[in-house]
Amino acid sequence: MSNSEPKELRRRSLVKSLVWRLIGVIWTWVGAYIILLSVPPAYKSAAFIAALIVVYHHSTRMIMYYVYERIWASVGWGRTSMLSPMSKGEKFLWATSTIVALAFIFFLLLEVQPRIKGEQPSGKEKPVISEPQGLLGRDRQPGGKWAGSWSDVRIGLY
Repeated sequence: MSNSEPKELRRRSLVKSLVWRLIGVIWTWVGAYIILLSVPPAYKSAAFIAALIVVYHHSTRMIMYYVYERIWASVGWGRTSMLSPMSKGEKFLWATSTIVALAFIFFLLLEVQPRIKGEQPSGKEKPVISEPQGLLGRDRQPGGKWAGSWSDVRIGLY
């Protein structure tokens, strides 16, 4: 870089990388969740689902990264021709923000993840099969049997 171009401060780079990582985690989680919900049972193999997630992840993230960098190119914050040290207030703000971000990540790991794992049937527990009721239970045949197909039955732990 020449001296006339503004330099990017470390805090700008840090914010850019943290925001990009947060966007990436949310984007990949949402996409994987949608893929898991939308894949028909006949194709639910680990290899097939993993391939779909990889294709989704890499194809969309490339476009997202281009747009992300173009947005940051228009943001002037964190650029300077002369580097200056952070003030005490800025140091406190960044330290607090970092602690909050780490606390949020640990919260997700320690609180949310076990709940998600708890909702999935393990090999030891027998899943509960819930039958769709239809309008006022009209889809039930005499004797309490359901008149639908097995593809309409939800399986999960309740």
